[in-house]
Amino acid sequence: MEQLSEKIIETLNKNSTINFLNAARQLINLLEDDSIQKDVFCGESHICLAELYRTALYLEPVDLIYSKVEDEFTGISNEHLRKININLISKLGQECLYWKVFDPTLSKKNEPVQRWLVDDFADIYAELKEELIKIDRIKTNQSIEDALWQLKFGFNHHWGNRCSDGIRALHYLWYQGKVVM
Repeated sequence: MEQLSEKIIETLNKNSTINFLNAARQLINLLEDDSIQKDVFCGESHICLAELYRTALYLEPVDLIYSKVEDEFTGISNEHLRKININLISKLGQECLYWKVFDPTLSKKNEPVQRWLVDDFADIYAELKEELIKIDRIKTNQSIEDALWQLKFGFNHHWGNRCSDGIRALHYLWYQGKVVM
């Protein structure tokens, strides 16, 4: 196994990185738990998404020194990870549908569209899981640096939106009593 550089070790030992990775692992563990009850899942997933979002706000950007755009690490496609059974969220069915305006900051009229929490969780799961595999299993300077860069980029441009949408939808499902037990 390659010895990690001081720069990578320093980045991994930052509280912001540790807190974020712990939150990401907690959500992944929850999504992979096939024994959890639906009512517990809704409450716990809401907490996990909120903590993931909060810690991602403090995750520092990473400069790419070791990795390159063309580097391939896991051999597992994001699409494959996205399709993995992600717990009973897929069993919530119609309860998981919600409405959203894609960019509420636009001055032009935006029509609401229907979204599905199952898709949100699948995307978040796949993007986090792929990067955690690079950090936890591959463990090279290149893979860790690339994973941390991808996690911050994904938060800013994709899964962060999915996360905030999920938090809002789960708030209504959970606190308005819309989850059928």
